[in-house]
Amino acid sequence: MLKLTQRLAFLSLVVAFSVLIVPAARTQEPATQDLAQVLRTLSQQIQDIKKEHAAAIQAMQREIDALKAQLQQQTAQTAPPAADTSVPAAPIAPITPATPAVSRDEDEQQLYAAIKSSAAAMLPATPVPGVDLDASVIIDGFYHYDNHKLGVSHLKNSLAGFSHAHDHDDAGHDHEHSVIEDGFNLRHLELGLSAAVDPYFTAWTTLAFDDHASEVEEAVIQSSSLPWGLTLSAGKIKSGIGRMNRQHSHNWDFFDQPLVYDAFFGDHGLTDKGLQLTWLAPTPFYVLLGAEAFQGNHETVANYLGSDPFPRHNGPRLWTSFLKVGPQLDDQHALQFGLSYVQGRHQEEEDHDGHTHYFNGYNRIYGADVVYKYDAKRPHGQGDVVLQGEFFHRERNLELLNNGQDYNNSQNGYYLQALYGFKPRWRVGARWEQLGVTNDVHDVHDGKLSYGASNRTSAMLDWKLSEFSLVRMQATQGNFATAHGREEFWEFIMQLQISIGKHAAHDF
Repeated sequence: MLKLTQRLAFLSLVVAFSVLIVPAARTQEPATQDLAQVLRTLSQQIQDIKKEHAAAIQAMQREIDALKAQLQQQTAQTAPPAADTSVPAAPIAPITPATPAVSRDEDEQQLYAAIKSSAAAMLPATPVPGVDLDASVIIDGFYHYDNHKLGVSHLKNSLAGFSHAHDHDDAGHDHEHSVIEDGFNLRHLELGLSAAVDPYFTAWTTLAFDDHASEVEEAVIQSSSLPWGLTLSAGKIKSGIGRMNRQHSHNWDFFDQPLVYDAFFGDHGLTDKGLQLTWLAPTPFYVLLGAEAFQGNHETVANYLGSDPFPRHNGPRLWTSFLKVGPQLDDQHALQFGLSYVQGRHQEEEDHDGHTHYFNGYNRIYGADVVYKYDAKRPHGQGDVVLQGEFFHRERNLELLNNGQDYNNSQNGYYLQALYGFKPRWRVGARWEQLGVTNDVHDVHDGKLSYGASNRTSAMLDWKLSEFSLVRMQATQGNFATAHGREEFWEFIMQLQISIGKHAAHDF
C-alpha cells in the first residue's frame, strides 16, 4: 500500500507538472486546451482515488488492531504454567490479508498502470521542442615525420596529371591546400551541434577550427516526417556519394583519406550548398536512392570563376546521384554496395610561360564502392573484420577558350583496405591504393600525355581506450609519379583523438 501511495503521489506530480508546462510550451497547437482538460480530469480522479485509498487503509488498520487484540487475549488464556516459561512459544504466523484486500490491491495497480500509460501517451516527448541540444567536441592532435626533403604535402600537390591547373576562388585568390609539418600538429578542433527541432525537422552543424581559420564543414536542415520513405536535406551538405565522403576525419579508419579522394574531391570531400533528396525503398533488404543539386563552388569538381573571359552560369552547377544496396544477411554479417555519379560545370586557369589559358567545361565522375563487416559478437570489437574498397573514374571535358580547342582528360583511382580487431579495443589495418591507373591528360603545348600511377601502402594500429579516446600509429610507404619523375618516401604518424560530449551515431 505504501508503494502504491508513493506511485500515486509521483504520478499526480507528473500530471500537475504537465498541466502547467504543456500549455506554456505548446500554445501554438489547437489541441492544447483539450489535452489540459483531460489532464485536469485525470488529476481530479487521482485525488479521489487517494482519498478512497486513505479511508481503506484506515479501515484495514482498525481491523488489524482488532485481530491483534483478539489474538493477544487468546494467547493469555492458553498460556502455559510459569515452570514451563523456559520453553519458547511457537512463533505467531503472519497475518494473511483477506481476499477482498488482495483484489483491491490488484485493481489499484491496474488502475495506476492504465493512468500512467494514458498520461505518457498524451504528454509530448520533449516539453519544449528544439531545446534538447546535443553538443560534442573532437580534439585531434598528431605527431608526423617523413623522410622526403620537400615533405609529403608537397608531393601530394605535385602528382603528375593532377597538379597542372591553378584554381581560384571568386575573389581570385589561390586555394591553400593543407600542409603537414614534421613534428607536432593539430588537425583541427571540431564542434558538432545537433537537435530535433520539432516533429518536422532535425538539424545539425559541424564547425572546424585550427590555428589559422575556422570553417563550416556542415550545416544541415533535414526533414523527419515526409511520407513514402523520402527525406529532404538542405544547407551545406557532405554528399552521399561513395563510402567515405559522408565521414568526417575523426571517423576515418586511417589517419588520412585515400589519394583518389584528395585528387578528385579535395581535402574535405565533396561538400557544397544545396539540396539532397533520398528515398528508402520499402523492400525486405536495404535500398537507398539519392539525388543532389549543389550550387557548384567546389575547387576540384565544379570550380566556378564566372568573370571574363569565362561564361557565366547560374546555379545549381553540380548534380549527383547515388544508390546504396545492402542484402539481407544474418546478424553477424553485413554487406553494402554503392554506385555514384557526379556532374559539374568546371572552369580553370592555367599559367604557362607568361600566358594564361582559360578552360571551361564539365567534370563527370563515376564511382563504385563496397564494404563488408563481420561482427564476432565479442567484447569491444574483438574478432571483428571490416573489408572496404572504392573506385572512381573521372572524365574532364574542357574547352580552351583562347582558341576553341577541346581537351579531354581520363583518370581514375582506387583503394582497398582491411581491418581486424585482434583484442578488445585494439585494431590493426592495412591499405593499398593507386591513383592514375589511367592517367591521360591533354596539355596545351604538348598534346596528349599519359602519366604513370602513384601508389601508397599504409599499415595502422589503433587502441580505443574508451568510447571517447583513441590512440593510433600509422606507417606509410609511397611511390608517386610527379612532374620531376618518380619520388619515393615513407612517413610515420602518431595520433591522439579525444571526443567530449554527446555525438550522433555514425552511418553504417
